[in-house]
Amino acid sequence: MAAQKQTRHKKSKQTDPGSDSDLAVDRPSKRKKQPEGMGKPEKEKPKMKEMKDSDHSDIEPVQRRGASAPKPGQRREDDVLPSRMVDPSRSRDAGPGGFGFGPGKGAPDGPKGKGKGKGKEDGNEQPKEQPNFEPSGLLALEDNAKNGIPLKFTVPAEVRLPRTKWRLYIFTKANEAPKIIPIHKEVGYLFGKDRRVAEVPTDHPTCSKQHAVLHYRQTKSGLVKPYIMDLESVNGTFVNGDRIEASRYYELKEKDVLKFGMSTREFVLLHGGSANHMSIDPKDLRSPSEG
Repeated sequence: MAAQKQTRHKKSKQTDPGSDSDLAVDRPSKRKKQPEGMGKPEKEKPKMKEMKDSDHSDIEPVQRRGASAPKPGQRREDDVLPSRMVDPSRSRDAGPGGFGFGPGKGAPDGPKGKGKGKGKEDGNEQPKEQPNFEPSGLLALEDNAKNGIPLKFTVPAEVRLPRTKWRLYIFTKANEAPKIIPIHKEVGYLFGKDRRVAEVPTDHPTCSKQHAVLHYRQTKSGLVKPYIMDLESVNGTFVNGDRIEASRYYELKEKDVLKFGMSTREFVLLHGGSANHMSIDPKDLRSPSEG
C-alpha cells in the first residue's frame, strides 16, 4: 500500500507543466491579494431625472386667506417655479447686477436697500445754499481802516485840500510857549489817545481812542472850510467851552478853541494870515480858566 501511494505521488509531480492540472494544484494561500474594489462590478449610479415643465403642471398654488383668486393667464407671486426658469434680471429682489437684496449706493431708482453703501432718500435731501452776491461790507471796512484798525468815521465825498494854511496852537500848563502843528497837508485829522491812528494825540485818560475828527469840506459857494465832528466820545468835545452834539459836523472859524474830555489842554485854530499886520500875545490865546 505504501508503495502504491508513492507511485501515485510521483505521477502527480510528472504532469505536463502546460496542462490544466497545474491550476488545480496551486494553493489559495500563495495567491496575491487584490486591492479592494478591483474585480468587483461597479454599481450603476441612478441617473437624475430631468425636471420638465410638465412635472409641475399638477402642483396647485396655495391661496392666502382673503386674497382674490387669480385671473386666467395671470401669474401670482406665490407660484412655484423651478430655479432654472427664474430670470435673475427680472426678479423683484435682484439688484443692478442681477443678484443681491436691492439697489445699494448709486442705484438710480428704488428705496434704500441692504447692499453695500447707503441709498439716498428723496425726502431727506437738503437744498443747496444759493450764492449771495450782495456786498458784505468787508472791502469797505478794509478801505476805512488805518494800520489794521477800523475807523469810526467815513470820509465824506466833498472833502478837499484847503488852500489856507491852517495851524493848531496847543497850550498846556507845563509850557508857556504853545506847540504849533500844521494841519493843512491832509483832508482830515483824527483826535484821540490812540497814537496808532490819531494824527493829533490828546494823551489824557478821559479822552477816547478815537475822540473827534476834523475834515475840510467844500461848501456850495466853492469855499473849503474846516469842520469838526465828535465820534460819540464818553466825555465829549467842546468848542469855545460848549459841548457839541456827537456824530454831527460843526463849522470851525479862526481863533476857535477846542477841548477834549476833561483835559485842560487847549487847541487854538489859526492860519498863516492870522498874524499878518498884528501882534499875537500867547496870553491872549489862553482861556480865562487858565488865567
